[in-house]
Amino acid sequence: MGSDLWFSRRAFLQGGGAFGVANLAMWMGGCESCQQQIQNRPTRRNIANLPANDPIIQAYQAAVAAMKALPGTDPRSWSAQAQIHFDHCPHQNWWWLPWHRAFLLYFERICRKLSGHDDFALPYWNWTTSPSIPAPFWGNGNPLFDPTRSIGPSDTANPSWVSAPVIEGILELTNFYDFASYPATTQRQRTTFGMLESTPHNNIHPWVGGDMYGFHSPLDSVFWCHHNMLDCLWNEWNINRNNPNTNDTNWWNLHFTEFVDESGAAVDVTAGITVLFPIFDYQFEPCGPAHAGGPQKWAKADLEKFLRAGAPVKFEIAQRFELQRAIATEVGRPLRSAAKIDDQALRAALDSGGSKAVMLTVDGVEVPDKSDYFVRVFLGKPDATPDTPISDPHYGGSFGFFHDATPMKDMPAHEKFGYLVDITAPLRALNQAGSLPSGSLDVTLMPVAYEHREAQGQKLAIEKLELNIAQIR
Repeated sequence: MGSDLWFSRRAFLQGGGAFGVANLAMWMGGCESCQQQIQNRPTRRNIANLPANDPIIQAYQAAVAAMKALPGTDPRSWSAQAQIHFDHCPHQNWWWLPWHRAFLLYFERICRKLSGHDDFALPYWNWTTSPSIPAPFWGNGNPLFDPTRSIGPSDTANPSWVSAPVIEGILELTNFYDFASYPATTQRQRTTFGMLESTPHNNIHPWVGGDMYGFHSPLDSVFWCHHNMLDCLWNEWNINRNNPNTNDTNWWNLHFTEFVDESGAAVDVTAGITVLFPIFDYQFEPCGPAHAGGPQKWAKADLEKFLRAGAPVKFEIAQRFELQRAIATEVGRPLRSAAKIDDQALRAALDSGGSKAVMLTVDGVEVPDKSDYFVRVFLGKPDATPDTPISDPHYGGSFGFFHDATPMKDMPAHEKFGYLVDITAPLRALNQAGSLPSGSLDVTLMPVAYEHREAQGQKLAIEKLELNIAQIR
């Protein structure tokens, strides 16, 4: 990063926003009581495991009720917080994780102030272990209940988006772009979805529906716990599994100036400093599927060095195998294509030990009028149907749409989506089982309607479909 100190004292205090003098003292190596304070920082927990009378749930209810009672002119009010998201949130680029991490942190601090619960830590909704919206979000008269939702208490999120094998596959990615979405030059520029955003994030929003459907989604209290789960998975990927974030200064140095603290005062926080929030301000109960290696054990100095260094991220297309251009289908009807492939190059990529990846590029996807469906990907299975289970060995992944039909500040009127679906792991499994075809590969995209949605006749239109072998780091 070009500085042994990383942050000067002045830059740390001005750019950190969330950090106080005590945290600075800890960072610079002093203050034993400060070390204890940070060691005992609040723990963000799984809301489904909390009893109805738990102080965390009661504090969350009290805070949301207080925010809804504030006038809209107060930047801490419920409507004003949703408007921040509508006006400023980045999606489909590499800032969506740090932006939402900062958004959650200041919301958490507002909740502490308005509830009077000084130890409040925002809970998360672990949709992997609890695929239905948990009980604390239901019930008339409950400040956490949103009557606009399209689903009920017994509806369950599709395993295509949130099951343990799907989430584990995402956590096993080692490339920051592939995991966290792709580089952009401005905060709201749309580039390409990474797999954490395209799969659990993009599907939970429209599946819940109602206020969660668009960019005013913070109007539903479940938004904050949904994004807290995504933040927990970033923490799992980055710290517990030793995967570096990018060290690109364009990512690190972007300033977010739209947030307010618990007193309603504007703050200025950089994207890069958000990597430290789980060290100084909160910690998580484990949220990711258990994996053989267990969480990374860090010495403080090593963790500091790892987080502040990041790593150069490389993603270069080495070979392209075109499938089709300008293709379309309807919900419930498969979109089938095939590409001639170089068997030797493909198998070399599958045996590369992680230095190469095989990607399906789905580019120029027309944004549907409504996000009433998602798309499953099957490899070497031209007879796939909407009922083909994801346990089928030919299943390659899924992606969804999250957008808002209302014109938004700094967003293009006629945007198109781009996806890269990492299909290395399913192709490797097919190869090891002797089921990988030679000479060509069939790819099937299957648009599937969300439950309780009338999606018949809705179209999936794509400008370009390719298989790519990528050099990654």
